[in-house]
Amino acid sequence: MLHDLLFSLLGKPGSFIRQDNDSPFYVDESLQIFSRCEVIVLNNIISIGYNYQQVDKFLKEFQEQPSAYIRALCYSIDYVLQEYRQLILRIEQDYLREKTFTVAQLNIQLAPYQSILLNLFTTITITKQHDLRGGQIIDYLHERTHTGNPNLVNIYNQIINICYSVLYQQLQQWLLYGQILDTFEEFIIQRIDEKKQHNQGNQEYNWDTSFTLNVQMIPLHYISLQVAEKILFIGKAVKVLKSQQEYYIPDNVEQIKYIEHFNQFQFNNIIDDVYRFKGKQLVKIIQEKYKLFENLDNLFQFVLIHNGNFFQNFLQESYSILSLPQTQYALQELNLNISKLDIEQADKLSLIIHNNGFDYKNFNSLNNLQIKNNVLKTVNILRLGPSRSKDDWSGVFRDLKQSIENGFTMQVVFKFKQNYQKQQLSGYSVLQTDQPKSTVMVIIFCSDQQEDQAVYLKLVHEDQKGSYISLEIKTRVGEEILYKWKLDDVNFQEGDLHSLKVVYQNDELSMILNDTNQGADNISRTDTLKQSTWVKFQFKFQKYIQLELGRCLLGIKCFGYMIDLCSWKMIGSNFLSDSYWSGLTLKYQIDYPLSLLITPALQEKIQLFFRYLFPIKHVQYELQQLWIKLNRKYKDIKYRSVLVLHSQLINMVNAFYSYFQMDIISVQWERMINRLKNEDGNFEMMKKILSDFEISVSNQLFLNLQQIVKSIFSLVKFANKYIELTQRIDFDKQININKECLKIKVEFDDQFMALFNLITLLSKSTNQLSLFQLLTRLDYNGYYSNKISQEFNI
Repeated sequence: MLHDLLFSLLGKPGSFIRQDNDSPFYVDESLQIFSRCEVIVLNNIISIGYNYQQVDKFLKEFQEQPSAYIRALCYSIDYVLQEYRQLILRIEQDYLREKTFTVAQLNIQLAPYQSILLNLFTTITITKQHDLRGGQIIDYLHERTHTGNPNLVNIYNQIINICYSVLYQQLQQWLLYGQILDTFEEFIIQRIDEKKQHNQGNQEYNWDTSFTLNVQMIPLHYISLQVAEKILFIGKAVKVLKSQQEYYIPDNVEQIKYIEHFNQFQFNNIIDDVYRFKGKQLVKIIQEKYKLFENLDNLFQFVLIHNGNFFQNFLQESYSILSLPQTQYALQELNLNISKLDIEQADKLSLIIHNNGFDYKNFNSLNNLQIKNNVLKTVNILRLGPSRSKDDWSGVFRDLKQSIENGFTMQVVFKFKQNYQKQQLSGYSVLQTDQPKSTVMVIIFCSDQQEDQAVYLKLVHEDQKGSYISLEIKTRVGEEILYKWKLDDVNFQEGDLHSLKVVYQNDELSMILNDTNQGADNISRTDTLKQSTWVKFQFKFQKYIQLELGRCLLGIKCFGYMIDLCSWKMIGSNFLSDSYWSGLTLKYQIDYPLSLLITPALQEKIQLFFRYLFPIKHVQYELQQLWIKLNRKYKDIKYRSVLVLHSQLINMVNAFYSYFQMDIISVQWERMINRLKNEDGNFEMMKKILSDFEISVSNQLFLNLQQIVKSIFSLVKFANKYIELTQRIDFDKQININKECLKIKVEFDDQFMALFNLITLLSKSTNQLSLFQLLTRLDYNGYYSNKISQEFNI
């Protein structure tokens, strides 16, 4: 009987201990060997054997898994079970030696393993049910240590130490060599774009989209998100340094060794030290080898239009081209004019036409995309999700703001994936108690990444209620549904390919939803989509979100199950869409790895400043040239109105340009350069300094105040109308010229006074010194302030 009992404790039921299928062990009472009390005691003892059987079965099934963390978990649990097996062996040896045995004695000897094996059984059950991997396993094991049983705490700490050794090996490879030692996507860092290979020699790889945090795999009880961000930076910095042959492996080997045995305080300090050291190495290369400040000065001189002689010569050479509609040939001529100018930087300067928008066909490239949370790049698609909880989400955002105010067209081709219980999820783990009952794709238009003000276009499938589309807004007060449409003919959850086209024009928003109805596997064809749903309604984005030069951030989020994004494209309008050369942009080439600091997003923002300033610079040049012509040929008093209006226009243009260039950009630039020179090699802080410059200039150029920007460019358009009028002065009658001139002057005065009043009110409310400087430049002789006083009888 003892041998049967001992075998059952090793997971083998015997003659009087039964098991039905995979159910718990029980004593066969039909044999009538034991009393009722003995049966209860024996059932309690053999429950240990059942728990051991299940744990041992898990070890045999999973010890050859590709997951290094699962193998470590199996090894560590097996190590704990060795002591249990030895105990069973000793019990049998004692019986054979002394020939005495009682159930009570056995119960006392096995008592510690009642809780140990029950907890191990619970651990492997949760691990299997929720497919735990990587840091999720370490986090869960840590939660199991929250008990008053010191034996359990000690055992779980042993298991955690063995699982942490896997994380240490991965951290060592990443921190020392910039390599990911991970075959099962369970490291805290993941490669997003599988087509991006390790950079060789001087080949550039994308800093932001090649690697990102695998947030679901971070053991947050041990590594905070802030520390994980630093770990991500260190590995990326190492890859850059290796590519520049400025990196030597022995640099931090001794430091990294100290994190082999985890200590929270020591771990964080070592990561901080390595983070600072690698940042200084990276900054040193960028400053010395790639001449950071020289390149910054070139940006300032040319893209920010500080070099007056260069632009004077360029506009003189290009005057006839810029007066004609833009063509590709004309653009080539403009670039040829730049190359003719005698400057060293000519080979790095090029003019392009900036067309607002983007096109991600099959997501082969992830440039200018920010990946958020649980996102996987596979062949031809970007897979979002699934969520770990109802509030969890995954998604992508464009890191450059897009122009929407003057109209846009956007198309998203996507597929809602089916319930993840019904399919194998390669590359994902889900740890949640309640699975979501809906899948939601949200297209987001927002002012900033905090989404304090946002417009949400939601496509929702609920398991029991079907599918619908809604348009919602978010303010600081809360969220509100503006429109909601039930989709009777469309079922997102069936796995078909869908296409949503959003068109915004003349304050009218329309949506066209197409459905293939050709099965879940057809993702290659998007031209066969048939129209299924179409809606149109009046809507103004600027009513709900604050736009910056008509632009906002765009993103797509997924809540619930998975969503496959097959393509995402958008075409927007430039700000001065009625201008011949709308979108003309001067681009300065920033080489890698300098582009890691002067990022593409920062370059795009500086190029936006060029698109903002160049029309003003251009009209300033034309008015200056026109003054020479007018003074030579039209000094007669009958053209006095033409000369007076010219004086008003040139004063206005000079005032704005001097304010933007001298009072704002030059001051902020000098401040930024001083801060950079005083910074002690902190790479991330230097990026922040550059970002602070961009934000400060954006605010002071009124880019966030649409009404002022529109008023300024309306005045610029009046100047262009005036220039066109003077070009007809030789061919038209003098009375017609004066009449049109008077009309322009009246409209100009009204628009200027409205803008002047607006800036005056803004200066009083914000008390910004730069605004008072602008008012002084615009009203240098007190003419407009006196005019306001007369109107209000002050």
